[in-house]
Amino acid sequence: MNIKKLAKHNYKSFCSFEGSDYIASEFALETLLKLVTFFKIKNILEVGLGIGSVADTILKLDQKENLGIDYVGTEMNEFCLNALKKNVFHFEKIQLFSEIKDLPSKKFQLIIIDGSDESLNFIREKIEKSPIFFVEGDRKEQTEKILNLFPDHLYVNVITLQKNPSYAHEERDLNSYIGGGQLIFVNPTTAMKIYWVKEKIGTFLKRKIRKWNK
Repeated sequence: MNIKKLAKHNYKSFCSFEGSDYIASEFALETLLKLVTFFKIKNILEVGLGIGSVADTILKLDQKENLGIDYVGTEMNEFCLNALKKNVFHFEKIQLFSEIKDLPSKKFQLIIIDGSDESLNFIREKIEKSPIFFVEGDRKEQTEKILNLFPDHLYVNVITLQKNPSYAHEERDLNSYIGGGQLIFVNPTTAMKIYWVKEKIGTFLKRKIRKWNK
């Protein structure tokens, strides 16, 4: 399945939905789909489901590719809880909880942080030996908390050279770059170290190009 096409199509669709102000960027969706396929992710936790753009995108990939993903998410906002039922095509596949501390005793490979959760400290008990964290956008508080909770990590801010499209949510400035995210590998495996090096070099070069293009 064409990951880039799926990310674009779903992002564009969610831009028209009520409550789309804080949805994940098109680039963030594409980055997550790449992580899911490359690392053969089976167990996902999304902290802050919002109106469902991330969950819907990943579950559509799961359905098309028969990946067997177990998807768990947290959300407390009443508007978002109602929106999820309407927006996520495979809503029935989401195991929904209010907070991290309410989750069952299971271990997650990929943790997507797309919102806030006061019980984030409980995440220690919910992860596999070498989990991957992806913090959508520039959520500094959540990023710093994860980095402090897990000293043995590799961290990179993933960015893109793509600028906001005409259909971008919040009528974003077309001359500004699409938002990225924070990628964190905890107790990284060899494969994760190699992936991190490539992303680190990519970010370095993209920042140089951005600077030259000013």
